[in-house]
Amino acid sequence: MTENIRKGTTLEIIDIIRLLTIFAVRKLNVQHILYITAFLTFGIGDGVTAAYMMSVLGAGIEANPVASYLFITYGFNGLVIAKMWLTFVVLFVVFIIQLKSSTNMYWTMNGFLVALTAGGIMAVNANLTAVSGRIPEAPGEIIFIYVLLVLILTEAGSFVDSHTVTVAAN
Repeated sequence: MTENIRKGTTLEIIDIIRLLTIFAVRKLNVQHILYITAFLTFGIGDGVTAAYMMSVLGAGIEANPVASYLFITYGFNGLVIAKMWLTFVVLFVVFIIQLKSSTNMYWTMNGFLVALTAGGIMAVNANLTAVSGRIPEAPGEIIFIYVLLVLILTEAGSFVDSHTVTVAAN
């Protein structure tokens, strides 16, 4: 009997995964994936690795005084949740700006989302490098590269948006 229950549960899980895959293929576009990766890298990845770094090496290792304060005051989970909320708010503002814009901003926002994802990856790398005992990249360099990426990629996206021809549906 338990074998039949296991087979039924396994088949249900496979059906759920199949339906989610179909939904993802039909409904997700590049921008949706960029929103998800920005949240995963900048929000969760940086938050978890920063909290882990501070739990191993102490709060003084963190270059961001706000993150250090949140870790000291609210602990590991408090820092991670705060970072996730901050990222959610940033992504929500980006979404609202694009939604309310009278012009096409699809590729401009994609440029920003790619830059945010890259910033998250650089922060995760710096945190894990510090935990491993090596010297991480300087925070100023990471911020400079991030700002440079935002400027270059949003400008490139704006150029593409301004040269995109929209075909009206009849």
